[in-house]
Amino acid sequence: MEFIYDKKIDEKCQEKINACELIFDQEKKTGIFPVDNEIIGKFELVWTPEVEKFFISRMSEIFKADLPKNFKCFLNSTPYSMDIEEGISISASTQTPIRTICHETNHFMFRKSIYKDKYFPKTEIEEAKEIFTIINNIYFQEIMENQDMGWKKFWKERFNFLKIWIKDNK
Repeated sequence: MEFIYDKKIDEKCQEKINACELIFDQEKKTGIFPVDNEIIGKFELVWTPEVEKFFISRMSEIFKADLPKNFKCFLNSTPYSMDIEEGISISASTQTPIRTICHETNHFMFRKSIYKDKYFPKTEIEEAKEIFTIINNIYFQEIMENQDMGWKKFWKERFNFLKIWIKDNK
């Protein structure tokens, strides 16, 4: 995976965050975390070929589809990571880059999958994709720095969905 900084994408991420008063019922974090070559290097250091191979394999297993060939990880200067049309945008401030990449890539792939209609037909996509990421704790536990807890607002729904996913994917 390629890690890059793109000023226009960073500005789009900042605009998305500025447009929100709360983020999933929580007070919005603030701050700017400049992205430079040293920050990019830290991501490249932890994202080893072994991690990437495992990650790609498990994403394909979950979604029954491959990541786009030119899939990129854009680093941003906001306190938040997000999936974007061009790939994923990860906060330079994250202390858990592998877990965050898995989480945001799950969102990216979820938007293109059948799972929204299959498991969450009456749930808004932004909420459904947050609930769905609980499965990362099964598929990526070997490489993530710690568990994907998700947003507190969705803990109950995540736990309930996990039981359904396990039953459907034995």
